[in-house]
Amino acid sequence: MAASADPAPVPTRWAGATDDDVIRALAARDEEAVRELHRRYGRAVYALAFRVGTTSADMDVQKAFLAMVRQAATAPQGWPDARLWILGTAYQTLCKSTSPE
Repeated sequence: MAASADPAPVPTRWAGATDDDVIRALAARDEEAVRELHRRYGRAVYALAFRVGTTSADMDVQKAFLAMVRQAATAPQGWPDARLWILGTAYQTLCKSTSPE
């Protein structure tokens, strides 16, 4: 039996939206924006969690995305690619998770 091809991606309201658009929606507490940010950056944040050496990657990645939601209103505006802010926020959160309390 031949393997089937991946289905075409389902168009969402985020098709063509910049990271800045998603972050602005995140600041307005849009749940779909959280999902979209995770879809775009979830793998990178998980990789960062393992690189930083967290002991509970799943929990720490959730904390990182929660920090992004909380800080979205203060994120720099006008960036078509806000990767620096997203991964920087994740990194700071993940480092706090690995430091002794």
